[in-house]
Amino acid sequence: MSVATDTRASYSIVQLSLEKIRRNHAAGARQDLERALATAPEDPHLLSCYGWCVAQMGEIDRGIGLCERALRFHPDDLLLRLNLGRAYRLGGENRAAHRTFLRAWQQNKRDPASAAELARMGIRHQPVLRFLPRAHWCNRALGRLRSQLQRSVGGPPAH
Repeated sequence: MSVATDTRASYSIVQLSLEKIRRNHAAGARQDLERALATAPEDPHLLSCYGWCVAQMGEIDRGIGLCERALRFHPDDLLLRLNLGRAYRLGGENRAAHRTFLRAWQQNKRDPASAAELARMGIRHQPVLRFLPRAHWCNRALGRLRSQLQRSVGGPPAH
């Protein structure tokens, strides 16, 4: 098989696997991706999709590692970055996920997938008390109060 044929086959397996993952058939996608990786073990798109799939099946750290490895091959690839962000989110690493999705969106502001992932995570405002961590109880309480006040007066959200 030529490189072009390999690329087309890889692309179709990736698309099929992504659709299976979206439809909660991660086990089927994992089997497809494992077969494909047996013939092309360093294909970054296959690695990335496999990483997201593995993360969905509960192997979060392994999935994140595979997605990070794939992204090192092509740091400007949006799909690889999105899969890494999704794996981070599955692992509860919301800060890393948000940063990853934001970077993908900044690379291509017309990409609907990165915008959708950012919207799904919600808007993150600056902490009220910037010298304290975001998760500090004072910032959490003051942040809730700020949101309630903004909703009651109908003002624009503070950034």
